[in-house]
Amino acid sequence: MLNSIVIGSYISKLRKEKDYTQVELAEKINVSHQAVSKWEKGDSIPDVGTLILLAEEFQVSVDDLLNGGKKEVKSFHNVGPIIHNVVKQNTTKAAEALNQGDSSIDELISIAPVLKSSSLGDITKNIDDQKLAFSHIVQLAPFLDEESLEVLFTKVKDDNDYSVRDIVHLAPFLKSEHLTNLLMEKRDSISIGDIAHLGPFIGEEINTLIKEMDIKDVPWNFIVGLAPFVELETLQHLVEKALDSELSFNKVVAIAPFLDQETTDNLALRVSKDEALSHHLTAIAPFVSKWTLGELVKAIPLDSQSIMGVAPFLGGEELGKLIEDTDLTNIKPQGLANLAPFLNQETLVKLITKLK
Repeated sequence: MLNSIVIGSYISKLRKEKDYTQVELAEKINVSHQAVSKWEKGDSIPDVGTLILLAEEFQVSVDDLLNGGKKEVKSFHNVGPIIHNVVKQNTTKAAEALNQGDSSIDELISIAPVLKSSSLGDITKNIDDQKLAFSHIVQLAPFLDEESLEVLFTKVKDDNDYSVRDIVHLAPFLKSEHLTNLLMEKRDSISIGDIAHLGPFIGEEINTLIKEMDIKDVPWNFIVGLAPFVELETLQHLVEKALDSELSFNKVVAIAPFLDQETTDNLALRVSKDEALSHHLTAIAPFVSKWTLGELVKAIPLDSQSIMGVAPFLGGEELGKLIEDTDLTNIKPQGLANLAPFLNQETLVKLITKLK
């Protein structure tokens, strides 16, 4: 791959040999002196057109620039023809250099970061099918648009030498239908962890994939990650297969917005009440039944702020008992006003009397 520090150091060396200032070099190749400074510090790499201008100015090859002037160990042997043809907008000839073996696919991959997506796409669509492998697509994917990527896949459609890890790397760049097709081919080797990583990129087929898997003791962090992307029935299935020892109130709170009330009630009551804190109750309150919330508040000390958080979701009797058992002497008038709509007249009078 391109090493910006090695390339920048060599540009700096060549500039000093010519006794140019950064400003003078910038003027000769029509860029800003800030651009030259960034190259030499390794913060960026010249674009393909500028690489050719630098090579001409310093009378070296493009390969020499990309290799940082190293003669013994070279990463690039003949990328010059590709870059020169890209600059001339002759991507067909660039592809010919690859097809004839003058340059390699690995070298194309290495310079992909400095090529425009359109240029790279035009080159790859003209590369002979037998020159390409699935592993090349994995490395080129971040630099290609969806259409060019689809064309590449048609070239390697018979290449099954790829892993689930390859699919995970490709996922952000593929259409969900194509991603699903690849996953279906490898369904026997997919883990629930793989599905959790791929959740944001898979379409509705994610539910089928999960239901077909033989899973047990599913880690809760996977369930939390998948919750926004699966159907309720699938999420319930995952909860049933979850690792009990990892269940915590934080995790119940995280998936509650995606679960039905009955399942959320069961999970909340399963969690050790010693673990629950007042902020857990205010977060879970909208998603559990009044009865369950009433059971939870019995075991957890609440301050006035927390009581205001759960008040809209508690039954009148449970809220009245909670008010009676809690020290609210420091409650502010605004807090009392916020509580008032949820209290019956008797409880409200008792509270006001207590505060006098």
